Amino acid sequence: MITALTSLTILGVVLGLILGVAARVFRWKETRWQQNLVAILPGSQCGQCGFPGCAGAAQALAEGHAPVTLCPPGGRAVALALAAKLGRDINLAGVERNLRR
Repeated sequence: MITALTSLTILGVVLGLILGVAARVFRWKETRWQQNLVAILPGSQCGQCGFPGCAGAAQALAEGHAPVTLCPPGGRAVALALAAKLGRDINLAGVERNLRR
């Protein structure tokens, strides 16, 4: 019983250290530009835009792979703010007005 507890403890510590090192080595580094875009987005992490959360949407916007009207929860206000920040033209015909209170 002591041997099993000791081996599981050692295994847990070693795997925890490996995961900790891997988390630091393979960390996704967000640029200042992407941080500014994430600050504009509503932060609901809903995935309605087709990207994994607001950080994924900000990355796609910064790379030019997504339209500024990608965020349904943000509505017109977020689309206009993103267009102004990125310097893009915008067509708000299909974007609903978001009435956040």
